[in-house]
Amino acid sequence: MPETTFNLPETLVDEAEAYAVRHGTSVTAIVRAHLESVIAAGAAKTIPDPLAAFAAGMITRREAIEALGLRDYAALLVALGDHGLTPPRPPEDLVQKQAAAFERLWAST
Repeated sequence: MPETTFNLPETLVDEAEAYAVRHGTSVTAIVRAHLESVIAAGAAKTIPDPLAAFAAGMITRREAIEALGLRDYAALLVALGDHGLTPPRPPEDLVQKQAAAFERLWAST
């Protein structure tokens, strides 16, 4: 197994070593477990159809843009239109709050 060197602050290394001793493990095992976890989480985030998932409100705007490799939200909107999809609808309570705020503003003019 190849050896890797990390440039870390000495205090961080000292704290990591103390943590490892308290938990009966090694700094190497902690780093390995964390890297495996991060990589697995990234793999789990692979979305079969990010455009449909965004339209259904299952993933965020940012996740859709990243998963599709798009430039920005405008490009995401174009992609939705090209596929006959609409952006997700905001939660009903938010729509109601916005409507009430508009109604108050309208009444005050």
